[in-house]
Amino acid sequence: MQKDIIMDFAGYEERSYSERFTREDGSRIDIAACARKDEPGIVAIYYYTSLEFTRNYTLTIQGLLKGYSTQKDGTIIVADNGIVVASNDESLLGQNTADNEVVQAMKRHTDSQHIYHLKNEGIGCYGIMLKQRDYYIYAYLPDTEVFHNLPFGVISVIFFYFLMFSIFWFWTYRTNLAHRKQEQEKDEKYKAELLIAAKKAEAANEAKTEFLQRMSHDIRTPINGIRGLVNMADHYADDMEKQTEYRTKVKEASNLLLELVNDVLDMSKLESGEIVLEEIPFNLSSISREVFVVIEQMAAEQNIRVAWEKKEITHRDFIGSPGYVKRVMMNILSNAVKYNKENGQIYVSCVEIPSEQPEMTTMEFVCRDTGIGMAEEFQKHIFEPFAQEYTGSRAKFAGTGLGMAISKKLVEEMGGTITFESKKGVGSTFVIRVPFKIDLDADKREESKDVSEKSIKGMHVLLAEDNELNMEIAEFLLQNEGAEVTKAWNGQEIVELFRKSESGEFDVILMDIMMPIINGYEAAKRIRSLDREDAKKIPIIAMTANAFTEDRIRAKEAGMDEHVAKPIDVELLIKVIHKLVKHN
Repeated sequence: MQKDIIMDFAGYEERSYSERFTREDGSRIDIAACARKDEPGIVAIYYYTSLEFTRNYTLTIQGLLKGYSTQKDGTIIVADNGIVVASNDESLLGQNTADNEVVQAMKRHTDSQHIYHLKNEGIGCYGIMLKQRDYYIYAYLPDTEVFHNLPFGVISVIFFYFLMFSIFWFWTYRTNLAHRKQEQEKDEKYKAELLIAAKKAEAANEAKTEFLQRMSHDIRTPINGIRGLVNMADHYADDMEKQTEYRTKVKEASNLLLELVNDVLDMSKLESGEIVLEEIPFNLSSISREVFVVIEQMAAEQNIRVAWEKKEITHRDFIGSPGYVKRVMMNILSNAVKYNKENGQIYVSCVEIPSEQPEMTTMEFVCRDTGIGMAEEFQKHIFEPFAQEYTGSRAKFAGTGLGMAISKKLVEEMGGTITFESKKGVGSTFVIRVPFKIDLDADKREESKDVSEKSIKGMHVLLAEDNELNMEIAEFLLQNEGAEVTKAWNGQEIVELFRKSESGEFDVILMDIMMPIINGYEAAKRIRSLDREDAKKIPIIAMTANAFTEDRIRAKEAGMDEHVAKPIDVELLIKVIHKLVKHN
């Protein structure tokens, strides 16, 4: 501590001194010194380490090598000037490397880049030599230890390879299995779809065949009746009583034929989804009266009493499809008459059910009869096309078997429901509920009732018709009512006749639709576009066999005022002409 070198550090804050002294007994003293910063002088310290602590905790090469096993890790020798100074085999410490055969062989044949294989009398080893500063490091391991784990390693590699191969094979198998299963499911699904398609095609063919058979029978039956009655009328040409009877029966047969055609066409439209609903104002009481006039006449012929059960009804004017409403009511009520018993009864009621939606209401129509009723099995098929419970129904009860199917589809198209209850031999009850939009402007459209006689006498009618027979019939009907008729045989001709006529010369135009050169729609448009005052006002009535709702809508869009379907109802035609001409 009294060394001059330590005292020389006084006054130099940035400098410091440290030194270790080894004493003769092997213990150590560590000294450190530096200048003071607060005032002149130095700070010096020392630390004493005993011999025992030095021996136990000092890191040496020999201490490091003690952790290596000569059997597993081989023999490691550190030599300095040919003397072994450290080794994991303590028996070699202090020996001269010149006496070690393995070390001498490695010095002759190997270096730090190569491993040397020594063989001596069947015993061999692998070794390597390194040089670090003044020391030489030798390491060698017997052959038996080098290859001791080789079989286990080889087996492990083989097992690992087999395991990986098994996993890959299993994954591939599962993938292929899943793929095959998926393909099989696709094939089965495709086969099932083909089978379903084949069954549908077969069912369609059967339905088509059955339909054609039914239609052949149902169409030929009234046609046969009409032809037979005409022949019988020819035979009794001078018997006016027979003539009157045969004409009445011909009208009945023609009405049945017309009903059949209308049912088939309506059913086709409904099944194809092409049905078009109207949104026009109508009065439910007026429709009901029109239906009941026909039904009461049918019922009177069979001594059936129709009873109207009066219910509280607030609204009678609605917006909707009056034609379809009338059709459904007629189908249900006509069935109640046809399938009733002699001296039976029919109870009819209509009640209004308030709706939660504004400006809407629901009308419930109930028809209960004391007829023959239906068996439980047939009730499952009542709404199927052509469904009739008895095999002889088509002969005993005239009809197509399409009425209930059409009624159900029409009610559903209008957003309503149709339900029924029936018991064999007791009767049936049908309940129909249909929502309607209330006609709030009905009072504004209310017209004074016309009690005068409907007549077209003295009117000048411009008639367009390309069929000679239809022209002859229409001309007769109009002239028979006292009207004057000017004929046109196509759409272009009627446009020219009207264009060349004097203003106000014609009172009304009756327009066929399916005509050559230009059709009725185009002819109506051209007439309306003429530069003359009466072209915009003259009533134009479509008189055509195109009888669907969309045909009436299309006629309106073309500028026509009304639509009357063929076959012509004379009373309806006169009523329409009278109304339009009077309004004009």
